[in-house]
Amino acid sequence: MFASGTFAWLGGGTTVPGFRNRGAQKALIHARLQEGADRGVSTFVVETEVPSADNADISNTNLAKMGFVHIYNRSNFIL
Repeated sequence: MFASGTFAWLGGGTTVPGFRNRGAQKALIHARLQEGADRGVSTFVVETEVPSADNADISNTNLAKMGFVHIYNRSNFIL
């Protein structure tokens, strides 16, 4: 988590494949939200892959369960 004033970015969260589906990611998100709140953060931002019919993005689902709301899609370009 990078925090500055009342804003924080939760970046770089991942779980090793062999340990997925055990609640680790949700626990880490919760811990970072709590740490930020303790520091006075009131606005948190995060990004994840856009879910599609071919790819049900678990990270996106976990973030929604934790109260995050989708705001916009960002285009990524490959050179």
